[in-house]
Amino acid sequence: MKIEIRRWDNDEIIVCGEYESIKDCLERNKGKSFYRADLCSANLNYAKIKEPTIFTDLYYFLTLQPDITMRAWKHLKDGKSPYQHKEYEVGEEYTFNDLNKDKFETCGKGGNIATLNWCLKDSAEADEFIEVEVNTKDLIVPYFSDGKFRVSKFKVLRKINRKEAVELIEKTMA
Repeated sequence: MKIEIRRWDNDEIIVCGEYESIKDCLERNKGKSFYRADLCSANLNYAKIKEPTIFTDLYYFLTLQPDITMRAWKHLKDGKSPYQHKEYEVGEEYTFNDLNKDKFETCGKGGNIATLNWCLKDSAEADEFIEVEVNTKDLIVPYFSDGKFRVSKFKVLRKINRKEAVELIEKTMA
């Protein structure tokens, strides 16, 4: 299998070659920096992944802090989740007993939440966003997460509209 990984900042190829598996690629390239590596477009269809391999900064950040409270986001359309068609109220806590714990599945059952950037990009039709509070011990972060993850429970802290969400992103990027 050919694996090619490029850096985001200057499109430099940092790993290129034929490997039996992702694990083989990482082992044969020990010492090389995978910082800011863009794996979003990597073709992993035939990858032989037998054990967890950590790829994203999000995965590192969330799994290395196993018991902290953090905040994340969920987008809504007409007051409801576009996928579960569920309404969420500020101040309420929601539990998801059907949480999919398979870290190899990027999308699954549970309370699907994400970064605010992901929410804005995922749905141009989203008109509301809820900020939720979660504990990292309740998270399932897929190994190939692009900013989305799922939880067994969260508490809704506030609702904001699309304009406020964009302003919040712009403010944090300044």
